[in-house]
Amino acid sequence: MKKILCPTDFSETANQAIGFAANVCKKVGAELTLLNIQSVFSLPPVEVIKGKFLATEPINGRLEEQSYQVMKMFKITCLSEVEPSNKKLTDIIAQHSKDFDLMIMGTNGADDNYEFFFGSRSYQVAKDSSTPILLIPNGCVFRDISHIVFAFDYEHENTLPMEQVTEWAKLLEARITVLQVKQHYTVEAEVNSKEIQRSIEQVTELANIQFDTIYSDNVIDSINSYVLRNEIDSLALCSIHHGIIESIFHKSVIKALSSTANYPIFVFHK
Repeated sequence: MKKILCPTDFSETANQAIGFAANVCKKVGAELTLLNIQSVFSLPPVEVIKGKFLATEPINGRLEEQSYQVMKMFKITCLSEVEPSNKKLTDIIAQHSKDFDLMIMGTNGADDNYEFFFGSRSYQVAKDSSTPILLIPNGCVFRDISHIVFAFDYEHENTLPMEQVTEWAKLLEARITVLQVKQHYTVEAEVNSKEIQRSIEQVTELANIQFDTIYSDNVIDSINSYVLRNEIDSLALCSIHHGIIESIFHKSVIKALSSTANYPIFVFHK
């Protein structure tokens, strides 16, 4: 992992994410880029007509100063980019992230009824971006990520996409617990699960991988309770393209947890 992107709007939530990102970069030896998007719709018409986004000049200076402070404090390479755009904010961030190995972004959860039903801005970026993203909730202070829970229904999917989460765990020198939530126990399902677990253990390069199962009708609450009860450092979730009905249900898990969790969530696409 060489390049990490951290979008910022200079809010407290974004600043906390920058601190978290800087610590991660220092640990894995990566370069950090701070990104601020300025909407042209907020600029005076005369500046848009001239094609000179003069309003971004003070933003450039502010972001460059923040970048310098990050370099000075964490002893890492930290770049800054301010980009004027007339596109939707989440779209431009997702597009920009394609040149990076990881995106780290702050989230303050569901701010209002609109975000509660349609997902937070951070969730929209995670959904639209092909680049893995680490969501840092407001108030989440950095600590070493030494234990990751990867929640995935590998019995239903009959597969377990481990590549990206394994790479992430190896960089952080973290162990992984693969967690699935099932409604009830059956002997046939247990045998199938064991077969998948054995196949994963045979091919993965990660020695310290464990498996656990929760029996519950409430997937979201069960995952959240498990993470909190076991003091897990980070949750990993994989987004998979399904049919329309399955897609709505599956994405609701990521949307709900990214809006309410108080711990880092690593979201990636299969």
